[in-house]
Amino acid sequence: MGATINMQIDTAERRARLARRHHLAPSELAATPLEVARDLVALHGTDPATVYLSVAARLRDPSVAAIEAAMYADKTLVRMLGMRRTMFSVPVELAPVVQAACTRAIGAQERRRSIQLYSAASLTDDVPEWMASVEKATLAALAKRGSATAQELGKDVPALRTQIVMAEGKSYSGTVGVATRVLMQLSADGQIVRGRPRGSWISSQYEWWPIDGWLPRGLPNS
Repeated sequence: MGATINMQIDTAERRARLARRHHLAPSELAATPLEVARDLVALHGTDPATVYLSVAARLRDPSVAAIEAAMYADKTLVRMLGMRRTMFSVPVELAPVVQAACTRAIGAQERRRSIQLYSAASLTDDVPEWMASVEKATLAALAKRGSATAQELGKDVPALRTQIVMAEGKSYSGTVGVATRVLMQLSADGQIVRGRPRGSWISSQYEWWPIDGWLPRGLPNS
């Protein structure tokens, strides 16, 4: 029987292992954006620039073009809501895992929140029915266009331009449109996905795509 080796891993060793595993050590830089995303599971992406900075810091040969190709040409990464209701870029094969683990629950929570908001604003007598009709019309308009921004969809579906007052009577009260909530709901439900931004790579205005237009097989097990 061989000798037992007792190995103590201190803070410095843990940090060194994490740096290698996350491609932060110079000797362990990754070859592709997909390799980075797979090893980190998901890339935080609420701010448009975050994905690019996270990947560039871990690539042997970083470039905006390579990251854009992974996200919008090769479509090996998909943008979706994940834990803490935050936007992430996720490898396509892990998207169903994230969807099942948290996005589906986020979608259910957001739908309840929308019903509360729209009911408080006296938007309509039957809020769930109204939401269902707007979502159906939005999906139809998006399928017809192939891809579209929220502004373009608002031209096709007038209900998306509906404005409601939030926190009426409060110092932080304000008027907001329903388009953002409708599109985020459809995204959380796995029916649409964010595509390429309009303008530069740090733009916050995105095209939306039907899920099967972006991923030919849709979101597996969604």
